[in-house]
Amino acid sequence: MTAATGTTVAPFRLVRGSNDVVTSSELLADGPILFHFFPFAYTGSLEKGQGCEAQVCGFGALLDEFTAAGVRIIGVSHDSPFALKAWANELGQTYAFLSDYEWEAAKAFGVLLDEALGAFRPLNTRGAFLVDTDGTIAYAWSGGDNLHLLPNPAECLEAAKSLTAA
Repeated sequence: MTAATGTTVAPFRLVRGSNDVVTSSELLADGPILFHFFPFAYTGSLEKGQGCEAQVCGFGALLDEFTAAGVRIIGVSHDSPFALKAWANELGQTYAFLSDYEWEAAKAFGVLLDEALGAFRPLNTRGAFLVDTDGTIAYAWSGGDNLHLLPNPAECLEAAKSLTAA
């Protein structure tokens, strides 16, 4: 079940690099975060407005506005941290892409599918979650089992501005 607005997300860990694991509490100690989940690096098309590339670049296009609102963006997928770093660099994205290598975050937010695309077991679906420093989810969106649906970065930004203005 997808985590809902107003609930507290269970603790999880993400991987930044070799021997570099960070906990959700360590991440949230620096302020609210918009976590957005995507299935695979190196997929999709910004030009066509489809898939993972369009999703990560859509959030990246609003990075300055999220930063001005006091909210960090973190992209999350099961890909290795090394692939994620290379892909972020190729796309010119300067916000963090972290690896959910053991599916802890996907489970905590309820976006882990048992199977997707008829071949991948398991796989995280798309999701976007604005989390306050105490772990409370202030905004929640999930594409469910439809991997073609993308989160709306502008809608997430409005939720971020509302959170930090309160």
